[in-house]
Amino acid sequence: MKPFATNPWALLLLASVVSFPSPSSMASGHPAQSPQDQGQSQPRDNGQATQNSFAGRVTRGSKGKLHLVDPSRSTSFLLDNQALAKKYEGKNVVVIGTLDETNNILHVQKIDLAA
Repeated sequence: MKPFATNPWALLLLASVVSFPSPSSMASGHPAQSPQDQGQSQPRDNGQATQNSFAGRVTRGSKGKLHLVDPSRSTSFLLDNQALAKKYEGKNVVVIGTLDETNNILHVQKIDLAA
């Protein structure tokens, strides 16, 4: 069998065509990514946490932990920063934080007295 003769220019042309991005990836303005890469480069939002402000009264629950009782939602949330919440026990406050709805825990970023 006779060996295949290679032309360096043909190899260069083939290499540039293979590495050239597809038209669909050029139109989006983003480099082409495999499905595995896409999951790692994009923020994940599982819909379980939302950042917001919550108004209510800081009260001690049945197990001695401080909660924010929110009468507008007819519910209460466990406050994850017990040391900060202790200063506001029995007071009406506004809590800025992230709510973990799955575990019903309010991750406190800031607490202010309600106006």
